[in-house]
Amino acid sequence: MVKVKKKTRPVSASKPLKDDMVRMRVSAEQKQALTEAAEREGLELSAWLRQLALRAAGALPEAK
Repeated sequence: MVKVKKKTRPVSASKPLKDDMVRMRVSAEQKQALTEAAEREGLELSAWLRQLALRAAGALPEAK
């Protein structure tokens, strides 16, 4: 029997692991508005919301 080594992605030391989740409720219209705003910035909705929230919390520098 041949053992096959499972391929895993290397963990980058520069990117912290995102293993927790925050959920929020929005209406369909609100989600559409948020999605469109994220797309204008070239980001996925979750990345855009994370960036916005972390800046508001003072955990990221302000955008230039």
